[in-house]
Amino acid sequence: MLLFLWDSQGEGKLNILLIKPPLNRHLFSPAVGEPLELEYLASAVGEHDVEILDMRIDKNLVDKLEKFHPRFVGITGYTCDVNSSLNVLKEVKKFDRNIITAIGGHHATFMPSDCEAPFVDVMFFGMSDLSFKEYIDALEAGEETYSIKNMAFRNGNEYKFTERVDFNIDLDSLPLPARHLTRHYWKHYRDQMRNRTAHVMTSRGCPYRCTFCACWKLMRGKYVTRNPASVVDEMVLLPEDAKLVYFADDNSLHSIQRAWRLSELIQAKKIDKKLAMYARVDTVVDHPDLIESLKAAGLEYLTLGIEAIKDEDLNVLNKKTSVEKNNEAIRILQRLGIANSAHFIVNPDYTVRDFDQLFKYICDMDLFQPVFTVLTPLPGTELYQDCCDRLAIKNYDCFDYVHSVLPTKLDRREFYKQFVNIYAKSYSYRRYFGSVLKEVGSALNLSKGAECYRVDRLSLLRMILIHIVAFPLKLKLRNMHRSEPLFDPCDRK
Repeated sequence: MLLFLWDSQGEGKLNILLIKPPLNRHLFSPAVGEPLELEYLASAVGEHDVEILDMRIDKNLVDKLEKFHPRFVGITGYTCDVNSSLNVLKEVKKFDRNIITAIGGHHATFMPSDCEAPFVDVMFFGMSDLSFKEYIDALEAGEETYSIKNMAFRNGNEYKFTERVDFNIDLDSLPLPARHLTRHYWKHYRDQMRNRTAHVMTSRGCPYRCTFCACWKLMRGKYVTRNPASVVDEMVLLPEDAKLVYFADDNSLHSIQRAWRLSELIQAKKIDKKLAMYARVDTVVDHPDLIESLKAAGLEYLTLGIEAIKDEDLNVLNKKTSVEKNNEAIRILQRLGIANSAHFIVNPDYTVRDFDQLFKYICDMDLFQPVFTVLTPLPGTELYQDCCDRLAIKNYDCFDYVHSVLPTKLDRREFYKQFVNIYAKSYSYRRYFGSVLKEVGSALNLSKGAECYRVDRLSLLRMILIHIVAFPLKLKLRNMHRSEPLFDPCDRK
């Protein structure tokens, strides 16, 4: 028996509602970015009536259902969003059981059994640019859908899974994302520093094999890129009020020749936008001239995955880099005046001494915008395969890089106290004013041949705002151990 064959063929357009789920209540980050993945899916079926509901901003689901009367509702999110996503689909079915409901994204791809429920009709696996359009076309025409790859269909209490195949997609063949469908939300799309942002996809995948990352498994080890000319053409069309462009890639600069061309075209088009992107430290170290060119093109923020401060820890994560290279990359960005959002992974096995050593590294390297994340074994990663049998927390709401879902060596109360403290000390006024004095002293000594002291320090106003926003978050994090849904080993089957 084939599901979802419409009796009325040739009716024309379908009403399709795509949803970004509500923010996980555990999340600490105030950033809300453009739902680029939904905008791409919407553009793929642009001949239909498509709307996007961003429930991080607009939570009135029933009102949208009553006004739009969708025939199909799809939702996507990360592992920490899976529970809220399923709750949304449950509400959709409660409103009208005839609406076809679908879920996709990282978690559905790697853990489809978690998404099996009476209120989930369809699952999309992996990159759904092609399968989504193929499915919607078949749905509108009243044709069978079981031949579409990388999908699952509910049939009674069971699911029929179609063949899983590699995602062979020419990124240049994709239509531009349907940003007009989220235009009414744009004032809300900002980063942690409250910059109005737009996201641009220039590549997908990563050729490296870090144990804590699932992106390379999602793409089956492939790394595909867009033509630089098409990227720049899209940037020209971005809303004027989007002052900062985030390259929504896992590894923006892996293809060096392409990155050079992209920098040249951005400068030739005189695109007046700030740029932010991700890069590996070895790219920065091996090609500082490229980073300097990108600086001229508008690059202001570069996120480096420093991850660890010991070579043995980097080896365990399979980063294929070293502390020496990390240090050199940091110094290059400081010399060029590019803000470095250096990311560090806090291991649940950390002791107080480990936290102290990490803070000492932050100070020694003059890092003023570090980001600390707790080691989290996301489904689909090699880390998850190694750790899934010893999880301390199994509630996916807590897979947010702040909770430790693995057991901690320290008492959990002490672990979170140390986690809060390293943030507080890294962003302290004492460090801020100390660096100001050091910079003044460096400038006074320039006549003696001393190198100018330059750091990517935040402005005083932003420091004050961070402290105001962070105060209730610090209290919440310090007391998080009291309400954690810890897994009882006695319940293990």
